[in-house]
Amino acid sequence: MRSRKTNMLQLVVLISGVIYIIIGLMLYFSPMFVLNIFAENVSENWLDLVKDHELIAPLYYTVMAFSALLFSSGILMIMPLFDPLKYRGIVYFNGVLFPFMGSIVLIKNGLFTKAKKLGVAEIAEGDSFHTAIIVLGFILLAVFILCLVTLILTGKDASKGRE
Repeated sequence: MRSRKTNMLQLVVLISGVIYIIIGLMLYFSPMFVLNIFAENVSENWLDLVKDHELIAPLYYTVMAFSALLFSSGILMIMPLFDPLKYRGIVYFNGVLFPFMGSIVLIKNGLFTKAKKLGVAEIAEGDSFHTAIIVLGFILLAVFILCLVTLILTGKDASKGRE
């Protein structure tokens, strides 16, 4: 029988896996759909830019390729549900290390870089940030915190070999 702490870890792992799968699928099939949710002004000729532009085309297809990696990481997060002791390493890498590093990059570049350029008055006036980047950064930050907390809570039991 598994303890409540292990059940909490499994729930967090399942939620983070589902989050990764959803984000991965959305970005894989249509990165522009995701950006259109957050963007106010999308160029009418963005498809031409994706086809021809030397910077935007590689970025667009790189996002699609990395979304496939995010999707497969989400599938991988299901494994700790079956044997939480054996697959704790997956949770450390996919649930702690990746979202920690990703959230730092996304939040720093989406929020703090813009805030540094603007004064407090301009921020209060509603100057826009990169909302998609900030939202994804905070989603990854939440996954990081939840996975880290549940790994810490189950650490003593795991070292004793108990689920």
